[in-house]
Amino acid sequence: MIRGTWSLTEPLVPVNIPATMIRVGQEKGITADDLLANTGIGQNQLSDPSARLTYQQILLLAENLIRLCPDETLGLDLGKAININQFGMLGYAILSCADLRSAIRLGIKYHSLVDPAFTFEAVEQGDVTAIRLTSHIPFEPMYRLLCDVFIGIFATLARFLTGDEINAREVHLNRARPDYAHAYEELTRCPVLFDQPRTEFIIDTALLSTPLAMADSATAAMAEAQCAEILTRMGPKEGIVAKVRRILLGNPGSFPPVDTVASQLATSTRTLSRSLQDVGTSYQRILDEVRKEMAIEYLRNSNLPIEELAALVGYSDPSNFRKAFRRWTGHAPSYYRGEQHP
Repeated sequence: MIRGTWSLTEPLVPVNIPATMIRVGQEKGITADDLLANTGIGQNQLSDPSARLTYQQILLLAENLIRLCPDETLGLDLGKAININQFGMLGYAILSCADLRSAIRLGIKYHSLVDPAFTFEAVEQGDVTAIRLTSHIPFEPMYRLLCDVFIGIFATLARFLTGDEINAREVHLNRARPDYAHAYEELTRCPVLFDQPRTEFIIDTALLSTPLAMADSATAAMAEAQCAEILTRMGPKEGIVAKVRRILLGNPGSFPPVDTVASQLATSTRTLSRSLQDVGTSYQRILDEVRKEMAIEYLRNSNLPIEELAALVGYSDPSNFRKAFRRWTGHAPSYYRGEQHP
């Protein structure tokens, strides 16, 4: 494995969140035995605070939950059910931060202590800031579930941490508008746009300076030091998917071939391919996702002709770009041009 990858088979995930998945499933009428079937997770593990599960086990648990639960708002319900204490030492560190900005930065730095299979970032753009999620899970039902969990967690925890009614300007989702779209608006209390390049909260940058209700600098320093120690013991867990994406996004329009990417990561093409396969994806799949995100953003925010736009995402033939775009999104490029799709 390349240093800095996360693995489906390493015991990295604390039991707090899986235990919440079981509880929410039980509240929806599903037995714990049914949820744990074929996962290799024992009931005794869920009550052991020192236990860690593999992401393969979490995927199996999530697949059981998705299959057995007919409720479309499952992900949002899970996100709302997760409280800050379930983040362990990271939760205490976040609670003690001075303001929302430092809490978000801490979450970004140490999120792999809770879940190593995604990254998120805060991008300040003048008077607005985007809080963006990138999932490294290539399985579509799990990806949708994780996006909804992210929406549920951020919307509820931001208000809890500040003791105030903090609402986003907009929420963007990288998916088609579902039948339960109203549930997002009820939860976030702001406009929700679908078919977006990314899943993200758009908030007023000024809100990042909002003080946290339980701020305590001494506790924050102590808790962060313990987070750093735990992360050091676990080893660096930045996903190989995130590393490949970073290289691709640094070369828009002239995406390097897989062997060049492997060279930049100081490994062989074969090892890189095997590492990506280990987390259920491939170089081509990551490249297609990056191209899709860029194309949707260009379509929504520019008047570039299709020929130029296609070239910017690496297609010399516009017809091939149109075919690829329809394969990625299920829509023609014109769907994203002109009128927005709230």
